[in-house]
Amino acid sequence: MSAAQHRFSSGVAVVTGSGAGIGEGFVRRLAEYGMDVVVTDIELDRAEQVAASLRDAGGSATAHHVDASDAESVESLAADVFAQHGKVDLLISNAGVEVAGRLWDVDPVRWRRIMGVNVDGAYHCVRAFVPRMIEQGSRGVVGIVSSTGGVTALPHQGAYVASKHAALSFTECLLLDVQAAGVDLQVSAIMPNWVRSRLFEDAGSAHIEDEQSRQAFENMAKSMVDGGMDPLDAATEMLDGVARGDFWVMTDTERVHELMAQRAAMLIDRTLPAPPKPRSAPSTAQN
Repeated sequence: MSAAQHRFSSGVAVVTGSGAGIGEGFVRRLAEYGMDVVVTDIELDRAEQVAASLRDAGGSATAHHVDASDAESVESLAADVFAQHGKVDLLISNAGVEVAGRLWDVDPVRWRRIMGVNVDGAYHCVRAFVPRMIEQGSRGVVGIVSSTGGVTALPHQGAYVASKHAALSFTECLLLDVQAAGVDLQVSAIMPNWVRSRLFEDAGSAHIEDEQSRQAFENMAKSMVDGGMDPLDAATEMLDGVARGDFWVMTDTERVHELMAQRAAMLIDRTLPAPPKPRSAPSTAQN
């Protein structure tokens, strides 16, 4: 039995953005392990389809419509979940969106949307759930999904990368706040590297004005389809890290460590930002 199968064999889990991709991988594994899962998505149909399939497989799941960028929507979710279950053992702030293009081409609406979901979404989850989880009488876990984008810099991806840097630093500060307050709450920074999802499909490329940016977007979308890790495999790997109590939780550990080392060297040596170096050697498990 894995660490996650043991730790998450019961209790209540809430995962935002779990109607597809990485979030769906999380709720499928957690339901399989034995948790009551709350499937949430801005597209209610997606959440309901996932929840129904989990129930058909013998799991316990409910679906909720949630716009992670909206404080009232997330607060309503927290109130409903605590009214129904009385506690949350695992909260994963996973909802995320993609925006591509040169920073000066990203219009204010799309900028606000990506920051609203990828950054504000984590804040709204913490604001709505953490006080309740502190008071519930049992130790809970808060996992916030950043990305390897949170430790890298890329052209044509500035808005997305900035949002993921912010999500990571938010999680680091949350850990320090929890420690300073002396409360019994685990915090984990979740760092998937390359996992198949609807991120690029949902974003679309019609909004991208610059041809070079559009080509970069299409190349990344194809790479994710062709070489991205299966979401269920990614969830298995990351949930084991969360179950062990790790702060840094990731897929493709060797590659993520390599990217972190490249960023650390840049900061120490104060060199100019540059796109991540290619893998030093091919890996048999691309993600």
